Amino acid sequence: MDIFAAGNAVLGGLGLFLVGMWLMGDGLKLAAGNTLRDILYSWTNTRTRALGTGFMITGLVQSSSAITVTTIGFANAGLLTLEQAIWVIFGSNLGTTMTGWIVALVGFKVNIEYFALPLIGTGMILRLTGIRTRRAAIGQAIAGFGLFFLGISVLKTGFIDHFSGYTLPGMEDAGLRIMLLYMFIGIMLTTLMQSSSAAMVITLGAAESGLVPLTSAAAVVIGANLGTTTTAILAVLGATSTAKRVAASHVFFNLITAAIAIIIVAPILNLIALVQTVLYMSSAPAVTLALFHTAFNLLGVLLMWPMSQYMVSILQRWFVSAREVASRPMYLDVTSLQVPAVAIQTLLKELTRTRTMVLQYIQSVISMETDAVTDETSEVEQLTVEIGKYVARLSREDLPENIAQSLPMLIQVAQQYALLEDMCKDYIDLQTRGQITDEQISTALNLYKHLCIRLLATIDTLEEESDMTEIDGLLKELEQEYEALKFQLLKAGSEGKLGMVTVDARLQQANLLRRIGRQAVKATHRLRSMHNLVVPVAESGKPAAAADSGSAEETAG
Repeated sequence: MDIFAAGNAVLGGLGLFLVGMWLMGDGLKLAAGNTLRDILYSWTNTRTRALGTGFMITGLVQSSSAITVTTIGFANAGLLTLEQAIWVIFGSNLGTTMTGWIVALVGFKVNIEYFALPLIGTGMILRLTGIRTRRAAIGQAIAGFGLFFLGISVLKTGFIDHFSGYTLPGMEDAGLRIMLLYMFIGIMLTTLMQSSSAAMVITLGAAESGLVPLTSAAAVVIGANLGTTTTAILAVLGATSTAKRVAASHVFFNLITAAIAIIIVAPILNLIALVQTVLYMSSAPAVTLALFHTAFNLLGVLLMWPMSQYMVSILQRWFVSAREVASRPMYLDVTSLQVPAVAIQTLLKELTRTRTMVLQYIQSVISMETDAVTDETSEVEQLTVEIGKYVARLSREDLPENIAQSLPMLIQVAQQYALLEDMCKDYIDLQTRGQITDEQISTALNLYKHLCIRLLATIDTLEEESDMTEIDGLLKELEQEYEALKFQLLKAGSEGKLGMVTVDARLQQANLLRRIGRQAVKATHRLRSMHNLVVPVAESGKPAAAADSGSAEETAG
């Protein structure tokens, strides 16, 4: 055997295969535009559809790694629930088995050059004549498809011509230790090439040539399947909790299926041989291994089906971040629902805590201590959801009239705090637009920011029984300073001291700070009016005067 020629054939075929997969996958993604993203978002509302979507898209783009990373991103952004993401990942695992079928049924059975070379030529013509159009992307995918098959052909020729009649030492031993060794080889092949499809093609070629016996090749296939988890693990290093949970589900699924498959590999292969005989299917090693790959992944899905909800509940308790701890209600307790007076007090405490979180975040942003805007659902958004659920459950109880009247106002306050955070995010987005070069304008802006911070800090430290006069005075001062700052910015723009982009951005920021101040004060008035409305019920059992509530609400307006 000419080792040098064999190595060249295998290496060259593998290179063509990987380049073909890369061109085909990128071409299909470019041709599809946002279609794949829309499918992933809208076709996953049930576990069956999520499973089918993962299978279909992975089979189309021939890259489970790309689908895994995309799914993690969608789950992280809140576009997919954890359970939806998990089933897309499981479907993606099934989708990777399509490569084995393509290779087994086409790559090793047909003279590939008859259609691979024309595909490459046709694809490149479309690519060159349709630059910056969808036709170019389609042409790239077609050319990649041709290279994909051409690589398979070279690999097949390399294995059959150079390795026929040879068997690697120790391969005849089907003991567990040897099987684990070759499973590890499969893991390493996939990890090094970052493609389980490439590892599958090498394994099928080696099995077809007789270099690797069927049982040992099956162990390598199991390892290649398990090796796909390395992409998910690498993708979530330093990532968010949601991303880590999705990646953990991927690892868990592949570990379970690999463990079961390696233990019962012989019975599965025997069953597959029986199916091939009954259905008059080809008994070629490549076909057997393709069936084996599909069978143990399908077995994994069937095992996970009844365990899905349990696994999600476990994963929800893993990788808990400080953000998630902060987003959990501290005072809301279902046992309090039986005593409305206590329940409303816990809601007021949770709202006060939410107010502190929002105001401190806004102050840190204005002070430029943070400029972070994450894709995760914020603590305040999650708290608002939990408060809404708690209010809905409380409203079903038999409530005193005063408490029942306070519930819509309470929801309104929660929404105002969520709105404050959204306005703060808009403020951050404007931060990088334009540069302040005028010292006088810079000083005026800083004074305006400090006034807003002072207003928010005063609200944050406000006691329920404190007078609102100081806060109302600071808000009035903020309104006056806004008008003065607006005049200065417009004057500087008209005189050419500041560019119009800078003027527009700083005006928008100043207006946002004014609106933040207004909303914060309104929310505080409403929170105090609720306190005045319900506290007497809790403390003395007597309803608060309606006039007090009306007066406070009028002030908030």
